[in-house]
Order: sequence, then structure tokens, then C-alpha cells
Amino acid sequence: MNTKNQEFQLDDEPMIDAKQAACALRLPLYWFGDPKMRAKHRIPHYLLGGLVRFRMGELSLWAAHNSAADDTQSDQSDQSEGASHDGL
Repeated sequence: MNTKNQEFQLDDEPMIDAKQAACALRLPLYWFGDPKMRAKHRIPHYLLGGLVRFRMGELSLWAAHNSAADDTQSDQSDQSEGASHDGL
């Protein structure tokens, strides 16, 4: 449940540009600059006129969620590769 105080704090968070977002998360700049990549990776962003801006708090949650999903997928692929080699 969001209170007005929590909403104000979220809205009060400064917005950053693509370069700052890429540096902060150590991801390629084109992920944040290219609309197709933002859509593909479902990166939370805001369009302000001709500018694209991000909130670091939202990006941190996005990165945490996606790294957990990537870890799960890599674990599953590692297990399936291991199973295929067991029969050899």
C-alpha cells in the first residue's frame, strides 16, 4: 500500500540519462538508448519530450528481478546440458 509520503519520495527521486544508467548498472549503453532494446529487455523508462530518462530505484529493482531470472535460466540450462552428457 502506497502512502502519499512514499509516492512523494518516489517522485522526488532524480531522473538520470541513458549514459548514467548504463554506467550505474554496468550494462551496454545501447540497451538504454535504443527503443527496441528498451522494449526487448523491458527497461523501465520515461519519455519526456525527446528525452529518455530513468529512475535509479526502478532500474535497481528491474536489474535485481532480471538477474534472478537469468540465474534461474542458466541453472536450468546447465542441468539440462549435464543430463545430456551423463549418458555418454
